[in-house]
Amino acid sequence: MTSGELVNTARTVRVSRRSVLLGGLGLGAGLVAGCQQQAGPAGTPDALQTRAPVSEAPPVVTGRSLSAGRYREVDIVIIRPAGIPPEPIPVCLALHGGLGTAKGFLELGLPDMLTQLVKSGNQPFAIASVDGGRWVGDKDDDPQRMLNQDLPGWLDYHDLASTPFSVLGFGEGGSAALVAARTPGYAAVAAISPTLFDTWGEAAGTKIYHDEAQWKEFDPLRHTVELSNVPVGLWCGTEDRPFVDLTRRLADKTKAVTASFTPGGHDTEYFKRALPEALKFVGGYL
Repeated sequence: MTSGELVNTARTVRVSRRSVLLGGLGLGAGLVAGCQQQAGPAGTPDALQTRAPVSEAPPVVTGRSLSAGRYREVDIVIIRPAGIPPEPIPVCLALHGGLGTAKGFLELGLPDMLTQLVKSGNQPFAIASVDGGRWVGDKDDDPQRMLNQDLPGWLDYHDLASTPFSVLGFGEGGSAALVAARTPGYAAVAAISPTLFDTWGEAAGTKIYHDEAQWKEFDPLRHTVELSNVPVGLWCGTEDRPFVDLTRRLADKTKAVTASFTPGGHDTEYFKRALPEALKFVGGYL
């Protein structure tokens, strides 16, 4: 297939959610690397599947699909609370940090966190995570378009609500969660250690953004008005400089419902400590 044909294929796939779904989950020739089910993050794959069976809903389902929005294949991870019947339940979108992947949430222990939350009395909901790169994209690589156009079909395919009710993330994924929450319809957003910058000079040194215009488009501190109608929860470690100071400013400007600043840095250890609270926060808005 030539590059031009691949572009046309991607554009055709974007026409309908169902065509994205079929192409990405194994029913379209040559567009998928596989969809794998497993009983949990440490489990052994039971079988190669093209769709989750209707008779059961494994706590963790992983797959790889073509994203027309990102113009590439991406990993998809669906996490349900263990022991929940196979029926449609609300979805919280989870966005990884930095150059991580959707599967990183399994390493952070999110399946057990979600199951424990539901066992403690919270209404059941699922987590959906996808590969987003650094979440700002470039040219044909548009992670936000993936979330808006590709994701609904993937969720529908897995018998979940096609529109996420909330979104959470950490690091660059925390900033991306705040970007996604500008879109009307989200009931809550939780950001852990969001990557924020006070000036373009500081942002430019990280190579996250391609230019100043892109930074201004995506940086949450420059779009707090768009978050005025959604409950915001923020977490950041007190040793996470300079992000903790900027997160405090963001909390003030957004009138965050929850703003937690406890000892910790910009690292996996802090993210794992904050995730259960962030899950509880978004779960409270079901």
